[in-house]
Amino acid sequence: MTLRTCYEMAVRDLRDGVAEMRRDGLPAETIARAVHAERRRLAVHFKALTPEPYRTRIVERTIQVYGDAQGPSIAFLRARGKSWEAIIESATRPGPPVGLTRDEAELSGEGEVREVPFSTGDG
Repeated sequence: MTLRTCYEMAVRDLRDGVAEMRRDGLPAETIARAVHAERRRLAVHFKALTPEPYRTRIVERTIQVYGDAQGPSIAFLRARGKSWEAIIESATRPGPPVGLTRDEAELSGEGEVREVPFSTGDG
C-alpha cells in the first residue's frame, strides 16, 4: 500500500466518526470542528512521513492555496461561505495529490510501503 493510499483511507475513515457523532445528536458545528481538527492532524502526520524534497513541495502548494501549511482553517472555509455540513464533507474527502512523476512518487513515499506507523486513535 502506498503512503498516499494510507492517507486517503485515514481521511475516508473519518466518516465513521462523523456518523457516530451524528448518532449521538451532536450539532453540525461541533462535528465540523472535530472532524476538521482530526483532518489537519492527519495532514501533519502524513506530511511528516513524506521525504524531502517532496514534503517541501507539498507544503509550499498547501500554503499557496490555503495560506497555511496544514491546510484550510475553519476561519478560511467559513470566510468563503462554507457551511458546517460542507466542512464536514470536505474534511472526509482526500484532496488531490500534488503532481509528481512516477520516479518522484516512488522516492516521495507515494510508491509502495510495507508499514505506516499511524494510529487512528481508536485503540
